[in-house]
Amino acid sequence: MADTTSKDVKGSIQENYFDEYWVGKVGADRSVDWKYLADGITTVTPKYTDKKKTAAYYDGGGQESLTVTGVTASYDISGDRSIGNPAQDDIADMKQKTGGLRERMFRKVQWLQNDDGSLQANAIETGMGTFSDIDDGGGAADDNGSFKCTMTYKTTPAMLAKTDVAGLTAALQDTPSQNAILLGVKAVDPSSTTPASGSVPSK
Repeated sequence: MADTTSKDVKGSIQENYFDEYWVGKVGADRSVDWKYLADGITTVTPKYTDKKKTAAYYDGGGQESLTVTGVTASYDISGDRSIGNPAQDDIADMKQKTGGLRERMFRKVQWLQNDDGSLQANAIETGMGTFSDIDDGGGAADDNGSFKCTMTYKTTPAMLAKTDVAGLTAALQDTPSQNAILLGVKAVDPSSTTPASGSVPSK
């Protein structure tokens, strides 16, 4: 029998440019110098590669079962080379380096837009990553210089949900909404109860 008590809850269809990506070098005092990675960037594609194990157990009728034993999370980043952009320059400067010199902190801030046009942080992930396959320019003579790299997390990134008001507030002091500045709209304080467009307020 169908559940007649449920209803179609509309979510918020996200426009990709509301996601903000940051790259940060860790200083001697453990502080992070965050740089906004956006200028010239046209595509950011997340990839989650599973490490798998299969086994057939005696209580499974001979059927093999699949277990995921690990996950590698990464982002493929590409676009046009913007010389002078601090984030791109920092990544490009790593192309001849190895080991720990290829590592930076990486942060993704997911913003949702409210009905009044303001932006509200929905989730933040942060972790140490390794930058590989760095492409710093090149291409056809009548095209823009290309830029691409892959950022792979070294460990599972720390995740902050919209319910973690203190965590979001602290993170956004270091990496405030750039789209709010660019669009001339308000970035809502994480402690606000204003729901994002299409979302349902918490009870």
